[in-house]
This record gives sequence, C-alpha cells and structure tokens, in this order.
Amino acid sequence: MAIRPHSEAPAPAPDRPAAGTGPVKGPVPGAGRRRWALVAAAGALAGALALESAVIAQPGPLPGPPAVLYLALAWWAVAALGTWLLVRAGSRRATVWLLLTGAVAVHVLAIGAGPRMSDDLYRYSWDGRVQAAGIDPYRHPTSSPELAHLRDDWLWPDDAACAEINRGPGCTRLNYPQAHTIYPPVAQAYFTAVHYLPGPPRENKVQLYGALVSLALTGLLVRVLAGRGHPVGYAAAYAWAPSAGLDAGMDAHVDVLAALFAVGACALLARRPAGPARPGRPWLRRPPRFGDADGTGIGGTRTQAGGARAQTGGAGAQTASGTAARVGVAAGALLGAAVAVKLYPALLLVAAARRRTLAVGGTAVAVVALSYLPHVLAVGPDVVGFLPRYLSVEGYQDGHRFLLLGLVGLSGTSAKLAAGVVLAGVAAAVWRADPARVSAELGALRLLGAAFLLATPAQPWYGIPLVALAVLARRPEWLAVAAAPYVLYMALFTDLALADRITRPGGYVVGALVVLGVSIARVSVRVRAGRRGASGRPARPGTGTTARTSTAASG
Repeated sequence: MAIRPHSEAPAPAPDRPAAGTGPVKGPVPGAGRRRWALVAAAGALAGALALESAVIAQPGPLPGPPAVLYLALAWWAVAALGTWLLVRAGSRRATVWLLLTGAVAVHVLAIGAGPRMSDDLYRYSWDGRVQAAGIDPYRHPTSSPELAHLRDDWLWPDDAACAEINRGPGCTRLNYPQAHTIYPPVAQAYFTAVHYLPGPPRENKVQLYGALVSLALTGLLVRVLAGRGHPVGYAAAYAWAPSAGLDAGMDAHVDVLAALFAVGACALLARRPAGPARPGRPWLRRPPRFGDADGTGIGGTRTQAGGARAQTGGAGAQTASGTAARVGVAAGALLGAAVAVKLYPALLLVAAARRRTLAVGGTAVAVVALSYLPHVLAVGPDVVGFLPRYLSVEGYQDGHRFLLLGLVGLSGTSAKLAAGVVLAGVAAAVWRADPARVSAELGALRLLGAAFLLATPAQPWYGIPLVALAVLARRPEWLAVAAAPYVLYMALFTDLALADRITRPGGYVVGALVVLGVSIARVSVRVRAGRRGASGRPARPGTGTTARTSTAASG
C-alpha cells in the first residue's frame, strides 16, 4: 500500500465504467462483499428449489395438506433473502446469469408435475377446446348437452379417477361445471392458442406455456431494471418465488399474461428520451449549458448553432409530441389487453393515464370493447359469464369478504361502502400525484395493493401482477401482501394450527403491518436526510439530496 505525504491532496476517484464497457484497473471497493453475496444467493436459490420440490411432493387432492402452506411461506422467505443478496451482489454478468438460471430451474421443476393448489388450468383447456370447435365459449355452461361431444376421459374421468381427486362418480375436473366461463376475451384467445400449439399432453401443455409466459415476464423485468440502472436482483422476488413457480408454473394461471402486459405498459410509459448518457446511467443526458434553451450565448448573444436549434425547435417539439402519443397508444393497448385477460388490472389505468388520458385510457377502453364485441354480437348478455355468481360465492355481494374491515366492526353494506371510499381516495391521490415523483408502476402498485388489503381475495395467483409491480417499483415490502392470500386460501380448505378467526385475516394483517412499517421507516429516513441538508451537515451516503431526488424521480 502506497503512503501519500500529508501535503498531497487525495485524487478524486475516477468514474467507474458501466458493466461491459471496459475493464476496471486495480481492486474494486466492495468486490469481496459482492462476491460473497453472490455465493450466498446461490445457496438461497438451492433452498428455494428444495422447498419447491417439497411442495410438489405433498400428497393428497388439491390444494393438499397444511404442509403446503408452511412450505410455501418458507419458500417466500427464502426467495426474499435471495433477492436481498442478489441486490447486494450488484448488476454484474454473474448476477444476471444466476438470476436467469434460477428462474429457468424454478419453472422446469414446476412443469414436471400436475397442478398443486388450483384446478383452473382444466378450465383453460376446456375453453380452448370449445373455441377450436367453433363454439363461442360464453354460449353454453360446461355441463350443457350441446358440448357433450367434446368431452374426453381426461376432463371427465372414470369413477376410479374421480375418487383419486376426492370427487364422486361422474365427476369432471373442471370447477363450477354448471356455470359459463368467467374469463375475458384475450384470455380466451390465449386458451385457443395453447390448444393449437404443440407441446406435451394434458395439463403439462398448459403448464409449459404458462412457464414460457412467466419467463418472458422475468426477462422483461430484468431488461427494464437494467435499462434504468437499478439492480437486476430485484427480479428474483418474482422469478424465484411461489408466484412464478407455483402460481404461474405448477397451476399455470393466466394472471401471468396480464402481468406481462401491465409491466410492458409501465415500461413504455417510463421510457426516457434518448441522448448522450453517462456510464451506467443511460437515461441521464448532458444538462443544458447557459443559453442552450433559447439559442443564445452568454450575455444574450445569439449563436449560429443556437439559431439553427431555434429554427428546428418547432419540428422537434412536434416529433416529440407524436412519439409521446404513439407511446401512450401502445401502453394503452397493452393495459387494455391486461384488462381483457383478468378484469382487475383496470385499476392500473388510473396511474397510467394521468398525463395521457386520451391516448392511454381511450386506447385501453377501445381494446377491451373491441375484444368483447364479437362475443356480445354472438351471445348477448351471456358474455358476463360466471362473474355475478363468482362475486356472490366469494362474499363480495353481501360484503363479508372484506376481512380487515371486519376486524374494525364493518361488514355487509358498510364494509362495501368503506372499501369503495378508501379505494376512491387512493385513486384520487395517485391521479393527483406528480408522475415525476410517483411513477406509473408505483402508482399502480399502491392502487392494486390497496385493493388487495381492502378486498382480501383468497386466490394467491391474483398477486402475480402485484409482485411484478413491486419488483418494477423496487418496493419489496409488498411481497408480504402478495403472500397473504396463501394463508386464507389454505384455511378455507384445510385445518391449520390456529383457529380460522386468526388465520383467515392473519396473513393480511401481517402484510399490512409490514407495508406500514417499511413505509414509515422510508419516510423517516427521508425526513432525517432533509433535516441534515437544511442544517448544512453532510448527509450520510445514500440519504442526501441527490439520493432523494433520484429516488423520487424513479418512484
């Protein structure tokens, strides 16, 4: 180690080049810690895969014994630990390779077995088969005699196979066979595509394409995070977790397609203008020099280059406006497609359409309307399918599903009114928020997360878009809310260690407390950093003015 004389001023640290732009000479500060974090993340991945294998190995009909819940919650915890370690490891090439290798391994394990917690994929296969026969999927209920010629011994098994899945003689693997389908038109188009595409037989085919869509979502998350200069390790919060392995892989839920469309829309809306970039921060452009904005030099002297820029400024503004409009239309089309896969992504429109209401909102509405139009013309009001009965079965019509509101004495109509008022308040706050401080994905996350905490759904797979948005917004505390439905879902089907009055709302109580605690801590850090700046004291690394501005701009 070289000794520098006291009179010699320390040389400023050179800017480190971005990953892949050139070698870094000399030892890199913190390289050892990042290397060990990467090794530990590999261990966390091994733990996640072991827990996934244990979930697959559980016996019994769907959704399985209580051990499925305990293993799934442990899987969530290990995936969260792996995410933290990958973030600490930095966005190196080895980090990306470990992340993607783990994602592929999670999905390969998932498609090697049948569904674990849900039988919805059988409905997907049936709806695709009905459409391939030239019949509108909303026309007849599953048990209709008009569809009897489409039945086979897989979806309508014999008595012995019915006994294996804990159902009586003459059963079907489809849930609610007396009902029309509930899935919107873009989901129906996906089911039909899977029916025609090649692949393994029966449920493994649906799982294969669910896994491919899930891996596409993982790749998109990695690309967007890397493009914004954020640690790509955040993507492991989805790719290594039960949302990917269990919900999208084993159970092949179509919600992953809605999440893919929603993330694509948020990525488009957050695109930054092209220009000269700093190493490692491709969205940062050179700040304008004095006089650049109006083409004048120092002292008001108009330069030749400035005059040329002034002459072309109008054309440039028109081009930028046209590009923004096209981006808004594309984002709106993706959000409309997400709504036409599962209806609840409609909440995201509030956050996405703040600056481009017509381009984003209008296009989304048009896509949804056009997707439904052929079915409305064919079957009329039957296009609503199973939705009204679903709301009744799930307890939303009578207002008893709002579990957290029930803890404060609200139920029935009062719970529905309170949930509507609170959600409307969150929507108004998101709509009024500055998009430069609250990005589209952060606003969408807050809206969807609030809806989760108010409606307390029992279906864990509804959390796939929530997890994807949490990754994009880098708000991992919302993973606790996404994991909450696992507790409620298993409590509805199995006897857990604690009483139902504790377990059913318990997951959501924990999730709400985690989000509240982390949010308070985050605000507290920003307030302390602001006070240091106001008092003239140097802020600690990562909490000063520059860090606050960057955090706010990125949401």
